[in-house]
Amino acid sequence: MTERIGRRAFLRRGALVAAALPLLGAAAACDRRGPTSTGIVPEGAAFGPLPVDTGLELASDLPLERGAILRVYEWKDYLSSRVLASFEQAYAEHDVHVDVESFTRIDEAIQRLQQPSADFDVVFPVIDVLDGMVADELLRPLNHDYLPHLSNLWGWFRDGDGPFYDPGQRYTTPYTIYTGGIGWRADMVRPADAPDARDDPYAIFTDGHYRDLVGIYDAYRDAIALGLQQAGVHDLTAATSAELDVAGSFLADAVAQTDARFTDDGAEEGLPEKTFAVHQAWSGDILTAPRYAAKDGDNPNEVADALRYWSPSEPARVVGLDLTAVCARGRNPVAAHAFLDHLLRFDVALDNFAWNGYQVPMEGATREAFADPSFRWHNAVPSNLRDAIVSEAEFAQGQMLVGFGPSQDAAWLAQWSRVVPA
Repeated sequence: MTERIGRRAFLRRGALVAAALPLLGAAAACDRRGPTSTGIVPEGAAFGPLPVDTGLELASDLPLERGAILRVYEWKDYLSSRVLASFEQAYAEHDVHVDVESFTRIDEAIQRLQQPSADFDVVFPVIDVLDGMVADELLRPLNHDYLPHLSNLWGWFRDGDGPFYDPGQRYTTPYTIYTGGIGWRADMVRPADAPDARDDPYAIFTDGHYRDLVGIYDAYRDAIALGLQQAGVHDLTAATSAELDVAGSFLADAVAQTDARFTDDGAEEGLPEKTFAVHQAWSGDILTAPRYAAKDGDNPNEVADALRYWSPSEPARVVGLDLTAVCARGRNPVAAHAFLDHLLRFDVALDNFAWNGYQVPMEGATREAFADPSFRWHNAVPSNLRDAIVSEAEFAQGQMLVGFGPSQDAAWLAQWSRVVPA
């Protein structure tokens, strides 16, 4: 498989996210309960409002910076070139251009942003480091007057106090969302063995018939969560020591019974290449897999026809999202807001989804819409993969693997070390 270290590959290596926090003086912010079985909003006020009275607020009614070179700091392989071009075209009368630089690790990005000379305008943070980035004044509070297309988002982001990690969307807007589940090839897995046909969908990971054809993400949070789901645990982030032990044993059994391998890109690249018959999968990796097959010279339609995806019902379903923010030291804050708003335009967001496979949390981007032949983006989701599209209600009742404290991390990592020794 081609060596790629993108944002998805890095996030699966969740320990590095935690390692980035001391750089921000935000270790205490990690000692919080994560989402519970009542949905992705955590109990209590662990994720409280972020401060906005920082002196970095942007006034309303300012003109867009003419001749701006908007500096976008993105995860590698993250934004469609078509989206970037359409932004420049939309603001051609202002002579605005986009300069993109990529990072592959969030700690790398934070260190760069902390440098006095860093003048990026837009960045893509993750939830676990958001508090610390705000505390270090790396992000500028958002002025919603410049973001009219926020109205396109699901009500979950707009209603009441908004998302638990950033109440009121004071600093971030959502970029994409995804679910965690299982991906497989229907031409390599016997129908009776498929996850959606078994009483225990996870049994395929320990089924010796698929020896050397089983993959799990190379990340302790995702992998341990898989074991907890197999054990019937719903409140994953509140798992007990005994439940974590069962999860670790499941992963050890998968290695023993099928020689299961831990990979970064096995879902999006290994399944198309038939390196794997089944792999733990994020929904976006399954939907983007045909595009990577095309890049490698394979027939994307054949790959799409062979792929399948299953995700557990809520509340055991793992969900996640990516964020977009305006940098505090950028030279073009109005243009930066315009860029965030551009990504919130329905047509732009759906064009980007068709390229990267990661769903946008917008009204109108539903399973039913993708099933409609008259829908402009109908072909972006094959009929056999529409289960990879999640509804707002399903997302709202899922849970995120965020807000881990040091002791919780240690307990999960202890199980991970049983399977993947340091």
